[in-house]
Amino acid sequence: MLPLSGKRILVTREATKAHTITRLIEQQGGISIEIPLLHFQGIYSDENEKIMKQLPSYDWVFFTSTNGIHFFFELMKHYNNTYEQAAKLKFAVIGEKTEEVLNDFGYEAHFIPNTYTGEHLGKEFNEFTSKCCSILVVQGNLAKQSVVQELSTRDHVISTAEMYETRVNVRMKEALKKSLQGTRLDIITFTSPSTVQAFVKLAEEEWREELMSIPCVCIGPSTQAEAIKKGFNYTMIPEYYTVEGMIEVASAYFNKKG
Repeated sequence: MLPLSGKRILVTREATKAHTITRLIEQQGGISIEIPLLHFQGIYSDENEKIMKQLPSYDWVFFTSTNGIHFFFELMKHYNNTYEQAAKLKFAVIGEKTEEVLNDFGYEAHFIPNTYTGEHLGKEFNEFTSKCCSILVVQGNLAKQSVVQELSTRDHVISTAEMYETRVNVRMKEALKKSLQGTRLDIITFTSPSTVQAFVKLAEEEWREELMSIPCVCIGPSTQAEAIKKGFNYTMIPEYYTVEGMIEVASAYFNKKG
């Protein structure tokens, strides 16, 4: 029997990325319940237009999420930046999935940390280079500043740009309610602190306490910290902070539980 056979797993990831984790769940025999709790929108502002015009002045561009990459290149196209301008830049990414998306746009990552967190991205980059660099950090409106804080321990010239905003998908409230009422959930998956926050915001008060007793798998330590902060009783994170790692942890949990 497959480790997730018959297990009902809530996938809270945004709609465009949910299929990846659903496929992994189904490969292990599980039942994926997709309720995308977030959606994203690019920020077209005078500030971002100015930053895009100044792209050649940066040595490095840092990405801490795949969304950051998508909206960076979307804004590049919108503001008529050329391939040649981006080709002269060096790119630092937070992990292998972010690297894959960058590759899809035709660019290579010049730096990836060994541990896939913002803190390690900044810390390991400072160990990687002895130079002081001009750095653009691409962010969303809810981004934590750990990578900026670590980079700031050196004399880099750092600019940050909010290129997209994260919004709670309020249209999913009724779908979430229907999926939870009268239905057993075996595990909840969270791929960012924002998904935890959205879940708690959309969950009805009357059954929120019961939901907090459901085990949840979080993609990394910052997401786990948010889940614990919001009151979840049992949280897990993988050794490698990827969706593949999340499903491995879920499978190991049920194998052990029997």
